[in-house]
Amino acid sequence: MRRNLKGFSLVELMIVVAIIGILAAIAIPSYINYQLDSKRSELKGNVKGVKTSEESYNASHDGYMDLAVQPRGNAALDKTQVTWGTYADWTSIGWRPDGDVRGNYLVQGTGGTNENFTAVGNTDVDNDDQLYEVTADKDTNPKVTAGTDANY
Repeated sequence: MRRNLKGFSLVELMIVVAIIGILAAIAIPSYINYQLDSKRSELKGNVKGVKTSEESYNASHDGYMDLAVQPRGNAALDKTQVTWGTYADWTSIGWRPDGDVRGNYLVQGTGGTNENFTAVGNTDVDNDDQLYEVTADKDTNPKVTAGTDANY
């Protein structure tokens, strides 16, 4: 006599659970890295905007402007977004980020008469106390100069 059993055995269910666990172990770190990369991408866009604004300022005023670190210092950087305030020196070059920022920004003039500049953006979205830094100057486009994209 044969019984008609329907359903899955415990072994079959355990195999499915193991496969799902392996896929999750692979997918979760990749997902976290994608999130961090998207949060870091703010820096390149904003540093490019600062560079463009400094070039416009130079065309009108025959020199580049030094700009203090805003909106917060390196020690306070983390993954939270903060509001960009109204900073007179930044307003004078005509640059303001679109919305809140996770990083901080500064511009340092180089040369005796500010004939060049370095725009710097820093962030620490992964809270590892190592800054991720993007810089640009008059002659170069924004590039990563400190930090790493490999987190896990």
